Amino acid sequence: MTTAVDKPRILLVDDEPNLLDGLRRQLRRDFTVETAVGAANGLFALKPDDPFAVIVSDFLMPGINGAEFLAAAAKAAPTSTRMLLTGHTSLADAAVTVNKGRVYRMLLKPVDPETMTAALRDCVTQHKLIVSERELLERTLQGSVKALSDVLSLASPMAFGRAARMRRVASAILDKVEVEDRWAVELAVEMAQLGIVSLPPTVAGKLDAGVELSPAEQAMVDQLPAVAEQLISPIPRMAQVAECIHYSRKGFDGSGPPATAVSGDRIPFGGRLLRLVQDHDALLLQGMSATVALATMRANTQHYDPALLEAFASTAAATTESIRGVMLDDLQSGMVLAAAVRSKSDVLLVNAGQEVTVGLVTRLRNFAALEDSVAEPLMVLDNDAVTADAGSAPGATG
Repeated sequence: MTTAVDKPRILLVDDEPNLLDGLRRQLRRDFTVETAVGAANGLFALKPDDPFAVIVSDFLMPGINGAEFLAAAAKAAPTSTRMLLTGHTSLADAAVTVNKGRVYRMLLKPVDPETMTAALRDCVTQHKLIVSERELLERTLQGSVKALSDVLSLASPMAFGRAARMRRVASAILDKVEVEDRWAVELAVEMAQLGIVSLPPTVAGKLDAGVELSPAEQAMVDQLPAVAEQLISPIPRMAQVAECIHYSRKGFDGSGPPATAVSGDRIPFGGRLLRLVQDHDALLLQGMSATVALATMRANTQHYDPALLEAFASTAAATTESIRGVMLDDLQSGMVLAAAVRSKSDVLLVNAGQEVTVGLVTRLRNFAALEDSVAEPLMVLDNDAVTADAGSAPGATG
């Protein structure tokens, strides 16, 4: 016998309260049953953080019919399996209903209790498969991203530091605007630097130093988005991230690669944001202050989404940041390095812009125990000195 703790949660939606009460009595032995009278109440009952295993709806309801309700439920609760009860016998109507609501099971009324229970159990099994697959994909995605980040940090500490700097700038901008799938945009900013691993060391060094490149070297750099895109495309759920990187060098006016007629808001939001943060970081590497870099970008507004540029201008990242020195013993996780960390013999240990982690503190303290030690003080951004912004910038949307 199924215990109360183990019982799958199902939601029954119908416009007839008496029918709902009858179904609840029939099914309560095997399921935890909740009911909602009408589609509106059904949608109100859906909570993203506490999904039902199965959502069951009648087809004929006033206002919003069952197919329309289940289509909306699929967006609100994507892991819940959906079942439709209907008196329709037309195959054409049935096909439209199933496709529109992405229905897993459709039963013709009247339904006997045994058939209903068996169908619900099938739906619960499908729900468990969906949840398991999603969790597996999440772990695969997280593990793959971490592996790629670790490779980047080892192969090019400079590029890893650049990715960290750009991620902070992008996050500050995203706090000012409305965008769907923020995770994909932030991940694209971080993963866009992966192509650096394909560059010869001399070219990578010139790029890190902001030195002018030869035409041949610039051609290599122009291929970096394509390399990064190829590296991440095989990873599950990374198609949206890859698309952001694909358009990362596209100007808002349609100039730049890829060679398509896409321009303006038709460029994926992540591509527009990547163009802005990458250009900003490149100007800083050339020795410009944050204020001069912003002025330079405003002088070339054709390359940037105007709303994103103004959102960026309203962040602390667009102004000169306050810096303070700390000793290694005072270095803490969460701080951001404002200058490169070097040994006493001037060997580069950690690049500027990297966020301090517990692992990084441990490695630096281990290095400090050696004869070469670590040059102190370490320069970090003084977050306490940055004043809060007043209001939000114009709303760019993804």
